[in-house]
Amino acid sequence: MNKHDARLANLLGALALGVTDRMREAVLDETNLAGETSAAIVVIGHAPGLSINQLSRALQLSHAGAVRLIDRLGTAGLVTRGQAAHDRRVAVLQLTCTGEDQRSAILSRREQVLAPLLDNLEAEDRVALARITQALLRAMPTSATSALTVCRLCDNQQCTDCPMAEFGVLDIQGGTHQ
Repeated sequence: MNKHDARLANLLGALALGVTDRMREAVLDETNLAGETSAAIVVIGHAPGLSINQLSRALQLSHAGAVRLIDRLGTAGLVTRGQAAHDRRVAVLQLTCTGEDQRSAILSRREQVLAPLLDNLEAEDRVALARITQALLRAMPTSATSALTVCRLCDNQQCTDCPMAEFGVLDIQGGTHQ
């Protein structure tokens, strides 16, 4: 890697961490939900009918950790468990109305903290950044689950041309993806 590319990679890493830290802090301030709890709410809302196993892989948690997380979300009245039509032994997840409200609050707060970062950019720079970001995002996942991991705090309603669509992230629900 040449010196220019090494510097660019370093800047990209710093940007990624800075944006992640801002998002996590803002979502924690909004919800008081730590760890991957907010991401779980967003992912379940994005893919209703997701199994606990799929959620654990998307959030990179152990199965036991995901079960404990779902137990806490269920106790808080944010998530319900049902049975998968294809296999009654598989628990599928759905947000409650309260969970949907919490998801909306998470995504709204996320947007509030990210939008000001774009204020310093000219219109043509925003277009270029969108193109570059989409290209970088398309290079990241290897499966629907890894795409959902990347998008675990994304607002799927804002992403009408999802760069993860080719990986089936939009069709992960119902036990169809491993």
